Amino acid sequence: MTLEWQSWSGRQRHHALALETPNSEDEIISLLAKAENENRTVRTIGSAHSFVPFWTDDYLVSLDNYRGLISSNSATGEATFRAGTKLHELGEPLWDLGLSMENMGDIDRQSIAGAISTGTHGTGSAFQNIPSQVSRLRMVTASGDILTIDESSSPEYFQAARVSMGTLGLITEVTLRGIPAYYLHERNWLASVDECAEQRESLIASNRNWEFFWLPASDKCSMKSLNLTEETKSYKPSKWEEVGPSYHIIPSAREDKFNEMEFSVPAEAGWACFLEIRQMMKTDFPEVVWPVEYRTLKGDDMLISSASGRDTVTISVHQDASIDPSPLFDAAEAIFRAHQGRPHWGKVHHYEAAELADSLTGFNRFCEIRQDLDPEGRFLNPFLSKIFGVR
Repeated sequence: MTLEWQSWSGRQRHHALALETPNSEDEIISLLAKAENENRTVRTIGSAHSFVPFWTDDYLVSLDNYRGLISSNSATGEATFRAGTKLHELGEPLWDLGLSMENMGDIDRQSIAGAISTGTHGTGSAFQNIPSQVSRLRMVTASGDILTIDESSSPEYFQAARVSMGTLGLITEVTLRGIPAYYLHERNWLASVDECAEQRESLIASNRNWEFFWLPASDKCSMKSLNLTEETKSYKPSKWEEVGPSYHIIPSAREDKFNEMEFSVPAEAGWACFLEIRQMMKTDFPEVVWPVEYRTLKGDDMLISSASGRDTVTISVHQDASIDPSPLFDAAEAIFRAHQGRPHWGKVHHYEAAELADSLTGFNRFCEIRQDLDPEGRFLNPFLSKIFGVR
C-alpha cells in the first residue's frame, strides 16, 4: 500500500511508501537508519511549494510536528526555530523579541528549512536571500550524525548547507539573525513599460524594496515599493497603500494555484532579458494572462545560490496550474540561458551538472561536500542525481 501525494500546485505527484511525521531528532535518526537498512531514499516535503520533483517514492518526511521557537539570544539578536516552522509563523515570535527578518519573499507559506534550502529571496538591491539571514544550522546526516554548522566552526560547510536542496542532511533547527523590528509603508501604482524603463534605476536606488509585475493583458507594470516608516500602527492610507509590521506587509496572498519558472540573471542584463520575455509572450503566447515578476537581489558567497558572486535581477514567469506550462517555460528558459541565467532551485528548469558547473564557480566544491556527507545518495532522487551528476 502506497501513499498518494501531490505538491501544492499539483505538478508533482508521487506514490510514496509512507509520509513520516517525526516529533523529535531521535525519530528522524531512527527513520534514517530504517531507510539505510532498506536502501531507501528520504526527502522532506516542507510546504510542497516547489515546482520541481524534489520528492521521492520512498520515504517522504513532513516536519509539521516539529515547529516553533526553541530559544533566543537578545545580545546577538538571534532566534532558533525548529525546521518545520512556516515563514508566516516566524513573524510574531520575532516581533515579541523586538526583532524582524531583514527581508522576506512575497510568499510566506514555506517552511523555514525549505525556504533556505532552495535559496528563496525577496527584492531589494541591498538585500541578499533568506539563507543569508541564517547564522547556524543543525542537521541530521545520512549516517545519523548530528551536525551543527556555522560560519566560525565550519565556514565552507556553512557556505554549502544554507542552500543545498536538502541533499546534505535533514535540517532540524535554523538560527536566524534578526534586526530590530520595523514597520513598512507599502505603495502600489500602475505604469507603462516605457515609464518603468525610464524610472527603474532611480526606483531601485531610492526605495528599500521595489519590484513590479508586468501584466500581459494590459501591457502595464504593477509597481510596488516598501519603505521604512516611523509609524507604529497598522492602517491603510488609501486603497493603494498600507502601513504595518514588516512581516505583515512584505508577503502577499497567493491563493490561485500556478506553476512558476524563475531565473537569476546578472543585474546589468535584467532589463534586456525582461524585454525579450515580454516580446516572446506577446508574439507567441498572447493568451497567457499570468504576470511576469521582476525583482532585484544582492550577490552572496554561498556555493550554489542563484546570486553567488554577482548582483542579480530575478525574473519569474507563471502559468495557471490547470494548463501545461511546458511550451511557455521552454521558450522562456531559452531566453534566460542566453542571458547567463541561473535557475531558482524550487522552480521549473532543465539544467544539469555540466551546465551548472560552468555557471556556478562553487558548484564542483558543493558536489564534493555532498558526496562526503551522503555517499550513498540517501537524500537524492533521479532529478537531483542529474543536477549533481550522480550516476
